[in-house]
Amino acid sequence: MLKMSDDPHVLCEWARDLGKSYSFMDLHVHPYDVLSGDIRFKPVPQTRGLFTRGLFNYHPPSLENEIDNLPYTSQLVPDNQHAFILAARFTYSHTGPKVFTDQFDLVGLVGALLLPVARTAGKAEKMLEVAHQMFQMDDRFFSGCAFPIGIQHEELDNFFRSAHNKYGIRAIKLHPSLTGIDPQTQEGQDVICASLSVAGKLNLPLIVHGGRTPGIEPVELREYGRISRLALINWSISTAPVILAHAGCYGLTHTESIEALFTLDNLLEKHSNLMVDISNLEPPILRLVLEKISSERIVFGSDALYVPIWKAWVRFLQTLQLVSVCPDDDLIRIASLNPAQCLSL
Repeated sequence: MLKMSDDPHVLCEWARDLGKSYSFMDLHVHPYDVLSGDIRFKPVPQTRGLFTRGLFNYHPPSLENEIDNLPYTSQLVPDNQHAFILAARFTYSHTGPKVFTDQFDLVGLVGALLLPVARTAGKAEKMLEVAHQMFQMDDRFFSGCAFPIGIQHEELDNFFRSAHNKYGIRAIKLHPSLTGIDPQTQEGQDVICASLSVAGKLNLPLIVHGGRTPGIEPVELREYGRISRLALINWSISTAPVILAHAGCYGLTHTESIEALFTLDNLLEKHSNLMVDISNLEPPILRLVLEKISSERIVFGSDALYVPIWKAWVRFLQTLQLVSVCPDDDLIRIASLNPAQCLSL
């Protein structure tokens, strides 16, 4: 068992030791910027698995060089769309298997679920094709499917079934704010329920953005992922796991997060298939989640590349050791056993 420590090296060594027997995974990684959905990356000929937009040179992460940058600056999304686009272009100057596996190797993770988000018609299909070309040769990555814009809900079965058969998708990503699906309307509820039905038939987890989404226009879209709206959905329609990303607290204040977690607790009691991920949460909110929600219902996620995988992992380890009475067991459950169950590994 780990002795209490804030040293990233000690924390990673603890995880690596447990990782000799258990495979730790990240279930919330974006291969592309979710706001723009830009997939115009070119391969770097001299570096296998590295893709670039040609903005900057790629430098592999190093814990030695990065420790000074450990103070957590999650939720990079400013409340301004133009500022977000500029920040995201810098963050996503490179992507591909090498970018993520360099981070895995730094801290001892072994795999990730890729979650693209489409914002225009036809983009989900193109993202599947491009992601397949980028990541197909590396079995450490599991392909998620973006929700397709502009498809009638009665056509979702054919779409996801085809994506499952052709690309082997292992999950569906639904971002209410970025897709314009409002769970508070009948139309939004019908689309989400249709997605849940298909997900259950195909045994695919559905990962749903939870919380506010700053920095997008029109402003009213920002609230579509709030847990008060998500609570209107019957998540038990699917027999497969439904993972509420960010524990429903993305972009919320501390007070708002406490209120959201109260609602979340009721939802978890009501829907046995509902889980949460802990991606991109500020340390105080992350601590609340780990204190209030059973490890049986949590999976680890980073929200990379907005938050570097290594940084999210170290912050998770730091917080877990503070709140858990059985940190070894909870780490294994949250980052290994639960992810494996969700992906049917």
